[in-house]
Amino acid sequence: MLNNNLSQKWNIEILSWLFVVGFCVMIVGPIYLTCGNNYTFYIENIISIVLLLTLARYIFLLSYTPFSRNKILKLLLIFLPIPLLMYQVDNLMDFRRVIDEDGTIIFFKGSSDMSDYQFGKYIKFEYLFFSIASIVTLILLPIRMIISFWRTVNTKDRV
Repeated sequence: MLNNNLSQKWNIEILSWLFVVGFCVMIVGPIYLTCGNNYTFYIENIISIVLLLTLARYIFLLSYTPFSRNKILKLLLIFLPIPLLMYQVDNLMDFRRVIDEDGTIIFFKGSSDMSDYQFGKYIKFEYLFFSIASIVTLILLPIRMIISFWRTVNTKDRV
């Protein structure tokens, strides 16, 4: 029973990561097809999406992960968000600086087509949404891990 449950949790973990990869392709793919190499925030954007989806899953669905009772990993997830939070805030400030100074039209190849302005709004709001949402999850994750660590130490069945 325990082995089957652990196998099922690993299957959920693998499917979750496949979902994250597919979601990143769906969100960032159109930007790559439209802007090409002019858009310089691919890595930061993908990291924001991965952080949001993964950490939100750990916040709300921790009991369905294979390491839900691993105390060492929980301690790591209490302190790891600190440098990640600084990294995300720095990336957000860099993006805002580029948008404020040059606008989103800099991501296009010198085009002045009206559809590029509309797609520029997509780029701007998509990046801001995922970046700010990942910052929020980075703030909430240590709180959730402290609660879960306490539950793991003091109870046998709760995470």
